[in-house]
Amino acid sequence: MYRVMLRMEVTENLHERFERAWLDGAGQIAQEPANVGQWLSRSTDEDGVYYIVSDWVDERSFREYERSERHRHHRARLHPYRTAGSMTTMDVLHATTGRAA
Repeated sequence: MYRVMLRMEVTENLHERFERAWLDGAGQIAQEPANVGQWLSRSTDEDGVYYIVSDWVDERSFREYERSERHRHHRARLHPYRTAGSMTTMDVLHATTGRAA
């Protein structure tokens, strides 16, 4: 599995709008054949910092989506809310499920 983690700094007073914009686009991304899942998290240590994690079948499939018009449209919907951001990609090597799951 291939994991993508975005760190986004969101403009103060626009947090709720950002979250709604992400949710509006999340359903479309979930329809991508290679998308395994995605999560939006808000930092408890840094005000206005969000993390978006998405899992993909493999890197090739993610890169195809990343180059697509669908991705450009989704990214454009989030762009007005962010002041900075970064992306990290990784291969998932091992996974375990905790007892509470």
